[in-house]
Amino acid sequence: MAFSPTATMLSKAIDASGLTQRDIADRVGLKHANLISMMKQGVTRVPLNRIPALAQTLGLDESRFLLLAIEEYHPGVHEVLCDVLGLPLTNAELGIVLMFRMATMRGDIELEGPFKKALEGVMEMAEVAGKKHSP
Repeated sequence: MAFSPTATMLSKAIDASGLTQRDIADRVGLKHANLISMMKQGVTRVPLNRIPALAQTLGLDESRFLLLAIEEYHPGVHEVLCDVLGLPLTNAELGIVLMFRMATMRGDIELEGPFKKALEGVMEMAEVAGKKHSP
């Protein structure tokens, strides 16, 4: 069995969860609990469509878990996603996105005028700072 970063992440989360394989299987919609063991050991791949439910059940970061699995299982797709979408986001970028989402859900933000200019300025500064720290 080859090393699997996805299986390792899953295994650590399962061990920390205190849940049985049957509990996890039931919560993520799997009929056979032994599939959890097989994924945990890296014998079988974690189905990408089960990652959101697994992440929620086990307290994993859904995006990080999904990107790790895509990187391992489909490296060409991962490369394209990173190039086209600028993934993965940094913690600072994720924080900004989450704050923006919360504000827009409340209707507090309209992306026009001074706010738009300020946001563009922040993004430019972040880009410059990122280039300074890049190898």
